[in-house]
Amino acid sequence: MSLHLRGAFSPNPRVTPLVDGTVQPTGIEISWESGPPGDLHEKHLRDGAHDVFEFSISNYIVTQERAKALWDWVLIPVFASKATLGLATLVNAHAGIDSGADLAGRAFGIPDYTMTAGLWFRAQLRQLWGIQPQDVEWYVARQGDQSHGRQLGFDTDPPRGVTLHWAGAGQVNRMLQAGELDAAFPAADVHIDTSTGNVRRLFPDGGRRFMADFKRQTGFLPVNHVVLVKRRLVEKEPWVAEAIFDAFEAAKREAYRRDPSAAGVFRTGNDDLDWQAAEFGTDPFPYGFAANKAMLEMAAQQSNLDGLTVRTWQPEDSVAESLRGT
Repeated sequence: MSLHLRGAFSPNPRVTPLVDGTVQPTGIEISWESGPPGDLHEKHLRDGAHDVFEFSISNYIVTQERAKALWDWVLIPVFASKATLGLATLVNAHAGIDSGADLAGRAFGIPDYTMTAGLWFRAQLRQLWGIQPQDVEWYVARQGDQSHGRQLGFDTDPPRGVTLHWAGAGQVNRMLQAGELDAAFPAADVHIDTSTGNVRRLFPDGGRRFMADFKRQTGFLPVNHVVLVKRRLVEKEPWVAEAIFDAFEAAKREAYRRDPSAAGVFRTGNDDLDWQAAEFGTDPFPYGFAANKAMLEMAAQQSNLDGLTVRTWQPEDSVAESLRGT
């Protein structure tokens, strides 16, 4: 008899073979819910209805310090998406910003300060140009329950040492157009009008060189989401963690077989897959704890520098015990 679980994942080619049933976890049946990752993450923080799901690495680190019984999850070392939202950064065309190095001392609009894409963008600015989180003024777009930062309590207990403003989603576009913001992340819930001539892309190449330079310095690419499972489920059925991990790995391999571009960090056609493979490897989405330990440790360090956490999160303490040797 199979164990029936509820799962949630945003559309992802490396996970599709698992969601569509081509790959089945041994001894488990999962009923999947799909949707935008921000909406799903808000649900996980609010109601904990799913047994296995993707979640923001940054927000997960915060939940380990600002613990609630609802957020008692263990980590499955599956990392099926890269932190690429920052690569779409738009800047005010009149702000004199020619590269990421020019963002020091600027005002930056971001959907949520706590989001993993923001954490990694700040880590990249620090790694490549020495810009600290305190060197930028941050303007948050999401409001109410849509803001994971508010759900985590940062509206009343703000990140330490940084300047944070709650601007509102509609305000980011207006402020960027007017030059009140120097740069901003566009996102599904943060529309920025690019037709006015007042904004342009920070990275004309889509961020390829930015990501390649970061990988050369650190040895890894920043990862956006991790897979979590309810702790009480793993404690009751310890075999579940390994079965889920193996299924995600099999799904990724099937995705690569179906479409070689699923192994691309940049999904804009097949024209530069050879370049990507040379820069990032033929499998730029490695799963397992050993291959991602340095990445998780830098995320924990950046969380401290961002003022999101005080204690330094120890990744191995959160990984399901049976998967710490992966």
